[in-house]
Parts: sequence; structure tokens; C-alpha cells
Amino acid sequence: MVDTYILFIDKTLENELFTYLMGYVSDEKKRKIQGYYRIEDAQRSLWGDILARYAISKSAAIENKQIVFGDNGYGKPVLLGSSAIHFNISHSGSRVACAIDDRPVGIDVESIKPVYLKIAERFFSKDEYRELLEKDEEMRLTYFYMLWTLKESYIKADGKGLAIPLDSFTVSIRNDRIFIQTSDGSPNYFFKQHKLEDTHMLSVCARHNEFGDIIYLDTHQLFQEIQLYL
Repeated sequence: MVDTYILFIDKTLENELFTYLMGYVSDEKKRKIQGYYRIEDAQRSLWGDILARYAISKSAAIENKQIVFGDNGYGKPVLLGSSAIHFNISHSGSRVACAIDDRPVGIDVESIKPVYLKIAERFFSKDEYRELLEKDEEMRLTYFYMLWTLKESYIKADGKGLAIPLDSFTVSIRNDRIFIQTSDGSPNYFFKQHKLEDTHMLSVCARHNEFGDIIYLDTHQLFQEIQLYL
């Protein structure tokens, strides 16, 4: 079953706590985090790594010192030394999301904010773009993020990321059911989608249709939890 964790970043980390949490991540991740220009991006990246470590440790009873991340050659993070645990991370605005499963999984969360339709025309398939334009103007922005997060979650679950052009496959939503049409006969994928209040859209893509309830945390709760699991 896919476990999905959503972290609400409710405050900016103080320097002392930021330094403390950096002690949980790898040296390579520390360098990446320290390379961010904006403190908000650095903190989202740090929380994403911490959330993934917590989810893996809780699910598989692995100590943090045994958790070593690498990538699959396309930039997708993987847990080295174990083929039985798959995870994926996404963050946007005040939300950090992590999905974990025993099969490939992808997750995408996006802040809902105004976008230019030219973006959809460039990155969506022709059918997706046509369906978007057919929506009432009031619904169009929400539908854009529904499609965008579904597409992002799929290419992340597949593992090839943006090596798969976003306009090379079509996602459609019919009667609350989500379908995907690809040109290369990709294996079956299943989706779960949530609107987080009115501020974020979340999509999860997996190789089966068993999705558990979302586990919601704020930074204080996660900090308390990592004392137990990491």
C-alpha cells in the first residue's frame, strides 16, 4: 500500500534547529542545501530529505545511519541497498510531500497560483490542452494543476523524469477516474489526487491501486517523530 505523507511548513527554521536537522542528512545533501540562494528553498529541501528518512525508517525499521540515497541515472532519488523500498519527494510553497511503497511511485505537489495558458499549450498534449480550454474559466486553473501534477507524478513514477516529454502522453479525467495513454505501451499506472485546502494540488502515481490515507504532519510533529524513529 502507498503511504503518503504531507508536511505543512508552518514556520521558518531558526539557525540552531536548522543546524541540528542538517545532522541527519548526508554530506552531499548538506552541500546541495547550502547552495540554495533562497532560505525557503533550502529549508524545503532539508525538510523533504528528513521526511523521506522518517517515512522509510517508520515503514521499514531502518536506522537513519543505514539510509543512503543515490539516484537511478535519471535524477530520481533511490534508496541504495534495497530494491524493496521505493519513495519519492515533492515540495512547493508550504507543503512537502513524500510517497513510499514497495513498487515504483511518484508524487507531485504544486502551489495553486495563476499560470499562462501558453505553458499548457507548450507542455500538454493536444487533447489535454483542448480539454483545458473547454473548461469554464472558473475551473480552468484548478484543472491545469490537476493535469500538471498527474503528469509530473507519472514521469517520476516511471523513473525517467523529464527525459519523457510531457506532451508525449495524455492524461484524462472522466467521472473522477484518471486514465493515461502513452505511445510506448507503458505498464499500468494508477493515480490518487487530492486538493489540499484551496492552496495546493497533490497527485500520487503507483503501479497498483492501493492507496492509504494521507498522514498529515506539521514541523513540530515531525520533529517529535524523528526523535523516535531517526
